[in-house]
Amino acid sequence: MWTKIKIVCTIGPKTCLSKTLLNLKKNGMNLIRLNGSHGTLSWHKKVISRIRKIMPEIPIIFDLPGQKIRVTNIKVEKKINLGQKVVFTSNQNNKDHKKITINNPILHKNIKNKTNVYADDGNLRLKLLNIKGKDIVCIAKTNGKILPGQGINFILRKKNNALISNNEKKFILFANKNSVDYIGVSYAKSKKHVLTIQKYIYKKNIRVISKIEDIDGLNNLEEIIQISDAIMIDRGDLSVSPEINNVTVVQKQIIKLCNKYSKPSIVATELLESMFNRKTPTKSEISDITNAIYDGCSATMLSAETAISNSPETFVKAMQNIIHSVTDEKVNNIKDLDSITISKGISTSASILCKNLPINKIVAITKTGYAARILSNSDINQKIYAVTPTIKNARSFNLIKNTEGIFYKINFDEKSTDHIIHCLKHLWKLKKIVSTDLILVVAVGYPKKGNTMNLIQIHRVFDLISKFK
Repeated sequence: MWTKIKIVCTIGPKTCLSKTLLNLKKNGMNLIRLNGSHGTLSWHKKVISRIRKIMPEIPIIFDLPGQKIRVTNIKVEKKINLGQKVVFTSNQNNKDHKKITINNPILHKNIKNKTNVYADDGNLRLKLLNIKGKDIVCIAKTNGKILPGQGINFILRKKNNALISNNEKKFILFANKNSVDYIGVSYAKSKKHVLTIQKYIYKKNIRVISKIEDIDGLNNLEEIIQISDAIMIDRGDLSVSPEINNVTVVQKQIIKLCNKYSKPSIVATELLESMFNRKTPTKSEISDITNAIYDGCSATMLSAETAISNSPETFVKAMQNIIHSVTDEKVNNIKDLDSITISKGISTSASILCKNLPINKIVAITKTGYAARILSNSDINQKIYAVTPTIKNARSFNLIKNTEGIFYKINFDEKSTDHIIHCLKHLWKLKKIVSTDLILVVAVGYPKKGNTMNLIQIHRVFDLISKFK
């Protein structure tokens, strides 16, 4: 079933087998996320190769591990009880299994005493009691758990201002060699930070998703959105940032700005986690997802739900059902346009035509996906096929709301529009459009170049069939 809002699934060792991946796709998965913070690079390489073999059209997001403070010596889930003493240590040679080793060897010198410490995306709260050498002694204020490789949020005296670590450079090199579609930039701080990451991506068609996870990202939000290909709203880390009082308000602000610049936005963290203990989502979860869709997000992301579950497809089915219950209704994402451009004028016209004519499909002939992004943020419910001559671009378009990327190897003629009919013929051969369809086509028409959608056509496919043969 086609889903207007896209579903991103995080894949882990329990869910990476071919049968499981195909089942997730069958039930609604549109994109795959691999978290570089977990698993070895050799494991990630095997999984990427498997995905490319069995579902080459599915885009892959590869998250950089970033510079987050993480536990390193825990192999299985560690349950923490209210009132329990928990000792973290920055001693990298720690042999005491009762102490939890963290990956920062000088953390004990850079944390504020008597402050709150958070784990498990804020579900576990601890109080920092004292610092003994390299040991950080805490007491649990809630029940919770600590997982292998999990991030721990401490309040630091001084922030790390390094834009990219040597470890991240290694992961970017891996992403380049394995041709992922998107790189997720953890804790995107600023325009300069994102540009620094982009500098190390030598494959131009690997795109950047900036993850907004703390106050630095929020303070520089607009400039980050402008130079990023998409934005991920990591509500887990945002919720434990001491400067942020209301993550829901922040989420709405981010989505609104993403829509202003026609950039896809992904809402992440704890969307359906209650279903680990029950068969159906809670009313709060349904309301949460519904509001994100009405605000205009492009995708929702499942994290632990599909990374460690024994039945990940149940989470995808539930997410798809919620999305369909919302998108079957009329959803308006853009209320105002701060400026009128040719492309936005075309998209507005397309929206009017789609409301007043029995148009059932839209075809965007596009190299970069700009036309599809503009259209997807208009008041249009018809499915968009975005045809491009680059296979990696075609995959990446599957993050754009209500859009399916289609690869067709053809040169876009800058002196005529002849390539448009060939693209439509290709869609007809793929049975994406059929003789009974009335289609709306948008493209960059001669003599325009760059991101300027300036051509719009309407066709009955039946009238074109003679040209297809």
